[in-house]
Amino acid sequence: MGMRERFAQFRGGASKPEVRAPVEEPPALGERRPALVVGLGNPGDRYARSRHNVGQWCIRELARRHAVSLSRQGKIEVGRATLEGRTVHLGRVQSNYYNDSGGPIQGELRRLGLAPWQLLVVYDELDLPVAQIRIRAFGGHGGNNGMRSVIAALGSQDFARIRIGIDRPYDDGAPVREPERIAGWVLSSPPHEERERLDEAVARAADAIELAVTDGIEAAMSRFNP
Repeated sequence: MGMRERFAQFRGGASKPEVRAPVEEPPALGERRPALVVGLGNPGDRYARSRHNVGQWCIRELARRHAVSLSRQGKIEVGRATLEGRTVHLGRVQSNYYNDSGGPIQGELRRLGLAPWQLLVVYDELDLPVAQIRIRAFGGHGGNNGMRSVIAALGSQDFARIRIGIDRPYDDGAPVREPERIAGWVLSSPPHEERERLDEAVARAADAIELAVTDGIEAAMSRFNP
């Protein structure tokens, strides 16, 4: 099955392993700080510069800032950073495609002994203007099959996410919604000027993640949401 078919078709996986439950109840929203940050994207050099991999660009930026080397743990590349005394794990799914991101993320949460509310996922968003970022503490998948996979694997929507706008193609001002054309859009590389704007958005998203780790997700939402 080609990448475009993978984009258009959400595939259910095998039975979901159970996430290790936290000992205590999740803290109040103002006290939540992510301990695992994962960027969605497709593996391999072919798609590394595509719009669909903007979440992984953010992980690469954080790894660069904090001199973190990512190494393979099963189906995910991970590394560990320390921000103001707080540990945060950075991850990029590598062996699964975008629409199948849930299993590797769920497996990494189990390996680290973390609950879903300690996760933050970074990914591209068709329904935001190019380079706009939006932070939410929890919520649904919004039609994004990568997030659909994560929610299904975790059995929970109670985790933070940062969306980075990539917009969508248009026909005479009307937004395109045909899956094949959307697949071509997200799986292609943006032109130079748009890539520069996305790189700036990735830097802002990385700033927001750092603040979420040190001061909490609510603080990041207050400062970085439009």
